[in-house]
Amino acid sequence: MKRAIITLFAAFVVFTSIDASAEPPSSKQVAEWRRKAEDGNSTAQYNLGLMYSKGDGVAQDYPEAAKWFKMAADKGDISAQYRLALMYREGNGVRQDFIESARLLRPIADKGYSEAQVELGEMHVSGQGVRQDLAESLKWYRLAAEKGNAKADFLLGQACENGQGVRQDKAAAKEWYGKACDNGMQKGCDAFRRLNEAGF
Repeated sequence: MKRAIITLFAAFVVFTSIDASAEPPSSKQVAEWRRKAEDGNSTAQYNLGLMYSKGDGVAQDYPEAAKWFKMAADKGDISAQYRLALMYREGNGVRQDFIESARLLRPIADKGYSEAQVELGEMHVSGQGVRQDLAESLKWYRLAAEKGNAKADFLLGQACENGQGVRQDKAAAKEWYGKACDNGMQKGCDAFRRLNEAGF
């Protein structure tokens, strides 16, 4: 029984996403993830993609990262779909393609993935791969802000401060910046302080 529990715990550790990992994976972990990824395990495929994109435990290699993210994304891994969308948006490891980036982001944004909602909102501001539409961008920012996404709070603050898609309202901007600050974004704290000192 004890051996079964240890085995289950080891499998959990090995196949849990490495997004929040403080240390680069060991060569043994890399080899194990590669073996599982080649066997079709989407979590291992995602982890390999993440390692190659960051250069953690392996040499940084964007095309290799894109290959593994795509394999995991094709199996429905939302984090992999998001990472692959970013690679298409930025042109890292793949040919830059805003339309493909938006195509990947939309379904996961619809499922409530706040980072995808923010990215899609930004793409609507600039018209990258989607119709330029400030109202649509604000819709996506608000949905992400409801989930406590600090970047969405900050972008809503900027929109209110500058009158982008909404009536200019520096008091509302200060409130959004305060939320960004509360959610851990230093730029939000700085913007809140700036508007507060200006009397808003």
